[in-house]
Amino acid sequence: MKIVMKKNFIIYLNLFLFSVLLMGCSEEDITKLPVTAIFDDQFWTSEEQVIQAANAAHFDLDNVGQLQWDALTEVMFSQSGPNAEISTGALNPGASMVNSLWQSSYSSIRNANWFLDNVGKAGLDESKLDKYNGQWRFIRAWAHYKLLYQFGDVPIVDKVLAITEGKVTQSPRAEVLQFVLTELDKTISELSASDFTPEQGRINKWAAIALKSRILLYEGTLANDNTMLDESAKLAKQIMDQGGYSLHDNYTELFRPEGDGSEEIILARINADLEGQYHSLGQWLGPISFHASWNIFSPTIALVERYPDINGVPITSSPIYDADKPFENRDPRLNQSIFDWTKDVEYEGAMFINGGTWLNFRKFIDPSEEAEQRSHVDHIIFRLGEVYLNYVEASNELNGPSQELVDLINELRERGGKKAADDGSDIVVPPIALSGLTKDSFREIIRNERIIELVGEGVLYYDYHRWKLLETTMNQPAVGVVPLENRVFTAPRDYLWPIPEWELINNENLDQNAGWN
Repeated sequence: MKIVMKKNFIIYLNLFLFSVLLMGCSEEDITKLPVTAIFDDQFWTSEEQVIQAANAAHFDLDNVGQLQWDALTEVMFSQSGPNAEISTGALNPGASMVNSLWQSSYSSIRNANWFLDNVGKAGLDESKLDKYNGQWRFIRAWAHYKLLYQFGDVPIVDKVLAITEGKVTQSPRAEVLQFVLTELDKTISELSASDFTPEQGRINKWAAIALKSRILLYEGTLANDNTMLDESAKLAKQIMDQGGYSLHDNYTELFRPEGDGSEEIILARINADLEGQYHSLGQWLGPISFHASWNIFSPTIALVERYPDINGVPITSSPIYDADKPFENRDPRLNQSIFDWTKDVEYEGAMFINGGTWLNFRKFIDPSEEAEQRSHVDHIIFRLGEVYLNYVEASNELNGPSQELVDLINELRERGGKKAADDGSDIVVPPIALSGLTKDSFREIIRNERIIELVGEGVLYYDYHRWKLLETTMNQPAVGVVPLENRVFTAPRDYLWPIPEWELINNENLDQNAGWN
């Protein structure tokens, strides 16, 4: 591995040439790091400079591009080459997403190590340092987890490496996982500082707890480990009981600028309505009638079929589902997530015209957007809705269904009906009943709920992966209005990605994963 930094050399300009956004604050409060080269011993001279460097952690958080990971599942089709390379069975050690994940993760780790190795030079007392260290430690832990999830055994890098230290060896996956969990425990402790009251968008202890809960759910599922599942559930319950978060009362609004800063959001990548902070999500998702959109990412019929009828019954067995009127009598989140392809739709003054080939997302679309490539909706990273689902899934695997767990699913279903009618009134969503549910049948409800509640938020690939559903769902064609793509997934090989080819050339101490030599 080639992770290089000379001691007392310039601050990493690839990170800090950006203006540093102080999350959730006014434009007047936005601070900037120097954009010229400075030496470490010239920088760490005040708490103000530490704050500036801590703010830069914002740029290592996932942004709206994270939704591309959902295109590696049955629910989304992508016209993007890097996605298609993997979804059509051409995964290889030189694949673009393979290289991007490896490079971006170790870049984040390098940035975190630079901060953690140097911040002590500022001379701040320990209580002040904790709240700054915790934000970058969170980034370092998460980056290591992304690597271990896709590549298995990977190098742990917990300090800035000199040129002579670059050829590191891999650590066993279990060792990397233990490093991640230990780091998160320390992060939670650091970010619990009594004087740390983070603004919207800043990494806080609840985000660290949410990440640990998510990781333990993933790992508990993969290893069939009840201890991990139990801890995942307890952490989720801690957020639910003590975090002060609440469900947003409108599912559509949550994913538009009006939902930015919602009390449901635990952590978001802030994309301020400022020049230089825009992105192209509307153009990626919308039909061509919306700012000449590219429609790079689109839902599939497989996703449409995941939405049950209004009573929570799968459409395959629903007595009220009408295939000729597929949007009637359905879970209201269908209409809030996908445009009805059977007709042209006027959406708050913007016309969305069916193109005849692809389905189109309504989720994330801001109809008031005035120009192409001018989206600024925040990217939600953790929210209470996912925490509910973590708690319910882990608890069901441990003890089976209960009224408490069913009630939480019904809260999400009922929230989907709030202000969801065309006239802005509520749609009544009947609750599902506990009676007759088993652990297995409730598991299917929970999994389906995760898919329709979290679609497009960039986490479903991890779900399909840990549920071992990729080998079946990703060997089926992707279908929109018409067939779109023939897909190939080779199990078990493709569950573990290959180490990038260039890394193996640069570092002979790395071993390629099984099946990729």
